Amino acid sequence: MTAALALLAARAGKRVLAIDVDAKGELAAALGSPPAGFAPRVVQHNLSVLELRTDESFQEYLNIYFKVPRVTRLTPLARVFDFIATGVPGPRDMLVVGKIAYEERRKETGGGSPFWDLILVDSAAGGQAESHLAAPKAMLTLVRGGLIRAQVEWIDALIRDPRRTSTVLCALPEEMPVVEAIELNERLRKGSGVAVDVCLLNRAVDAPVTAAHRRFVAAMTDPEHAGAVAKRLGGSPEPLAAGIDLQAHLYDTTTRYLRQLRNKLPMPVVPVPFIVDRTGLTTTRAVADALHSRLA
Repeated sequence: MTAALALLAARAGKRVLAIDVDAKGELAAALGSPPAGFAPRVVQHNLSVLELRTDESFQEYLNIYFKVPRVTRLTPLARVFDFIATGVPGPRDMLVVGKIAYEERRKETGGGSPFWDLILVDSAAGGQAESHLAAPKAMLTLVRGGLIRAQVEWIDALIRDPRRTSTVLCALPEEMPVVEAIELNERLRKGSGVAVDVCLLNRAVDAPVTAAHRRFVAAMTDPEHAGAVAKRLGGSPEPLAAGIDLQAHLYDTTTRYLRQLRNKLPMPVVPVPFIVDRTGLTTTRAVADALHSRLA
């Protein structure tokens, strides 16, 4: 979903940075590129990818604000920060959020316009995403003043500004993901205060099985014609009937969970069709086209 949204924004002429929080290379792969690394790398026209790593975020932070060289052996000052960052959940999450905020603050050479028009973050699962977004608020209770306090206050204001930051929920038409999406929306609004503007229901099967479909498959599997059909297909026609039953089941499931999401969430819920293919740029383009037609 993140890769498809990034493609749409890039097609619209925006300079886009897509950030992979898990740093597994999956976001870059979905955009047809090998793993991108910690520095932004162009993978498509107008589109760059960055993979977050907490240790590198930490080293970069020390280098920018405290002039600690990016070396393997940590200085005494760096060891103190490393102890805090790894021992207390809030600061560690802040390293992730802080890197994203730093990229948001980047300017063109000469201090002109923002370097990125749009930053999209492919977040981890709900609970971890929530802790990242709530990190600035938690840090404000730990840091009472000074440079770090000012930075955290700015990041907290950025996250809570609905004109600058928004969350896109993603769910599958299954019980657990749907429940988690509904609960995450409530927690985000009450906890981090971040805006949630849309929910994407991925792998939605929205083509119903008609009576004509049933009659056609019944004729194909009828004992009177089954032999001739099997000869033409090179195998039993039974998978055709199983496929129709599976399609009907998935359609009913999608319809039920789509209704549940729309009843529980105060925002648009957009079904994204189930595109059966391997992860890669071709699939991402197909998802982007489907999203464009439904969001237009």
